[in-house]
Amino acid sequence: MTREMVLVKQHDLIGIITINNPKKKNAVNEEILKTIIKELYSMEEQGIRVIILTAQGNNIFCSGYDITASLPDYANMSLEQAMEEMERTDYVKQITRTIEKIGVPVIAMIKGHCIGAGLDIVAACDFRYATSNVKFSIPPAKLGIVYNPEGIRRLINILGVPRAKELLFLGKSISAKEALKYGLVHEILPDTKSLEDYTMVVANTLVQNAPLAVRGMKKIFRYLIEEQELSREKNIEAARLILKAINSEDIEEAKKAFLEKRKPNFKGK
Repeated sequence: MTREMVLVKQHDLIGIITINNPKKKNAVNEEILKTIIKELYSMEEQGIRVIILTAQGNNIFCSGYDITASLPDYANMSLEQAMEEMERTDYVKQITRTIEKIGVPVIAMIKGHCIGAGLDIVAACDFRYATSNVKFSIPPAKLGIVYNPEGIRRLINILGVPRAKELLFLGKSISAKEALKYGLVHEILPDTKSLEDYTMVVANTLVQNAPLAVRGMKKIFRYLIEEQELSREKNIEAARLILKAINSEDIEEAKKAFLEKRKPNFKGK
């Protein structure tokens, strides 16, 4: 079942991974993300020189993490236990780290709207190309969630502080044209066929370049980005803030409102 939700193809030295969960608007869950992570490492080991990450259909690239998925019972854990559990089960964080860690360049080919965890995932990719009708948003504040520091740092690095706050605090949706202007995508194309053709041109260019040079520079980029990591004390404080939101009444209201297809009524509790 999960295997069918992640489609894998190979064209010579180009690997293509496709999210295939149309019934849930290509929402991702633990099993889908674990499968993609496995495929990313497998392709690297096989000598693939570039990976394209995309999704089935032309309307939704990814609607985010499946909000109906159950969360661990953090309320009955110590802070240390909760931090360990979050580290173990945050598969969005794990896939973004994997994309950044592997030596193979990853291209996000975005044929539809990109929301929440989907945006975090494509932001970790080395190149991002989209069709002109795509919209981007990452609305943790609308779901009662304190977003993780790595995801926030990634958006700050791409967008700058003011735009990152607009996306995260307001849950603002931006067009492909705005995303191009802000540096969130590298190029926008008029339709799916143009996007696929352009992505393959970039992929073939990467394939023809020296693998050791590309891998080496990608690793150096990662080293430089890692210098922005939080201290242990600040990581602990960030975990407290995340857990406070996870254990709140507001997050339960967000889930209920989502299922009832209405706006949540947050009380700050």
